[in-house]
Amino acid sequence: MSIGKITGVTPVWALVISVAWDDNEMTAIDLAPIIASRPALRPLAQADEFAAVTVSQDGWSLEWPCGIDFGAPQLRRWADEQAGRIMAPAAFRAWVESHGFTIDAAAAALGLSRRTIAYYLSGEQPISKTVMLATIGYDVRRAA
Repeated sequence: MSIGKITGVTPVWALVISVAWDDNEMTAIDLAPIIASRPALRPLAQADEFAAVTVSQDGWSLEWPCGIDFGAPQLRRWADEQAGRIMAPAAFRAWVESHGFTIDAAAAALGLSRRTIAYYLSGEQPISKTVMLATIGYDVRRAA
């Protein structure tokens, strides 16, 4: 997962953008659930406002005329979550809660540190595909 600068953006359809990155990757990001979950982002639900997105001068964010902007690291994280390259914090939290795990129990189950689990639960650190696959593997082994 690279978190580089944004080199281009194109609104694709309602609340979906295509972002070009300086590592030559193109990612689609569906902003609909993010916009719907945050009242402060409601202006972006207007088609003409959403379509007016631009890349900041330094390439580290996307900006809209209404004053809303998203940084490149967060956009790349959303893109990677939506593409299944990393696990969303909400999905990780749901996995932990479905097993009734404490932070320590989740750490032991996955072979990770307590601090790492806390970072994942808070959304402070992205959850790698390896950890995502480990949660799936844990469930498969328990079911066997």
